[in-house]
Amino acid sequence: MNGIVFNIHDVALLLIAGECGMLAMLFFAYRSNRRLAHSLMAIFMLMNMLIAIDTLICRGEVFCFWVFFVSPDLFFLFGFAYFLLGPALYFYTRAVIFRESSFRRLHALHLIPAATAQLYLFLVYHRYPADVQINLVLGKSVFLFSGGYHDLFWLAQKAMVVVYGIACFFLLARDLVLPKHQRSISKNSIFVWLHLLIGGFLLVWIWSLAAHIWSVFRSVDASNVMGITGNYMTVLLTTVLMFYSLLGSGLLGGLRPGKNTSRGDPAPMDQSLIERICAAMESGRLFLNPRLTVEEFAGHVKLPPRQVSSAIKSRYGCNFLEYVNSYRVQEAKIGLADPANRDESVLDIASKSGFNSKATFNRFFKKFAGVTPTEFRRRCLSGLPD
Repeated sequence: MNGIVFNIHDVALLLIAGECGMLAMLFFAYRSNRRLAHSLMAIFMLMNMLIAIDTLICRGEVFCFWVFFVSPDLFFLFGFAYFLLGPALYFYTRAVIFRESSFRRLHALHLIPAATAQLYLFLVYHRYPADVQINLVLGKSVFLFSGGYHDLFWLAQKAMVVVYGIACFFLLARDLVLPKHQRSISKNSIFVWLHLLIGGFLLVWIWSLAAHIWSVFRSVDASNVMGITGNYMTVLLTTVLMFYSLLGSGLLGGLRPGKNTSRGDPAPMDQSLIERICAAMESGRLFLNPRLTVEEFAGHVKLPPRQVSSAIKSRYGCNFLEYVNSYRVQEAKIGLADPANRDESVLDIASKSGFNSKATFNRFFKKFAGVTPTEFRRRCLSGLPD
């Protein structure tokens, strides 16, 4: 098949696919104690790559004919990616802010839309022979053949990511209302990264949703221009994210409790020392031991207790007790916000989080979260911002 395969607007989709694919590989390859967060970000970037490819296949003016000649089944092959994009970003945001390191069974419910999408695409396209498929995709008759449901399918694709994006925005905003010394994201590289990531993609997704709605109720031509503009917006966003991640701090996938530095601070601590302390606390979950002392912790990391205390004070601006209890409070927040724990008492959740005293738990929770544990649970379970 000779002639031009890609036009200038298709190049934008190729750039998106290439940049997102590179970021996905970098995040998958990066080794740190934040494997879940990095894996989720890699999946998110991979889904963006597949969506760009799917868009190119279905809407490329010339490319779609070449693809059909190769294999008709390539059309709608990546339809599931639209419905995994939002959950991947949402769980990445949770993994960063709440330092979550595992999934619960109920989280599998977020996969239902992706599975349902593939079932729908099989029923309206993949189950038919090639002579029918050619009219469905190249003749654009899939919209009429589906009785108008394909417009609703596109609307669901674009609306779901907006919903998840807004949910991520509220998670981010929820963390920022905490006292400065206990924010999970301080004003550093991860702070900027999350705002670029969530804010940028939410803007692009809202624009894409508006373009689809405009095509249904107004002008299809104007909607196509909006769609092309959205592609260039995504190119700009992914380019910024790529350069920022490469020039920033190790792909920006993990979080530590916010550090408290000033111009008068001494030279930064050895990064490998900080990594050892954080890895022992987070991966080993030593904070769940209610009788953990600095001496015992120092034994785990094979460092002198004084060096551990000095490193924590220098990096995070707090003593060892405050450092440990910040992790316990974060663990308690996850337990209190989980509807599955609705029948457990606040004190039970505090005990599971590493606290051995109700008074200590209430004092540190109010200090770090800004509200009492009971009020925090009430707001979370009632859907109010905490």
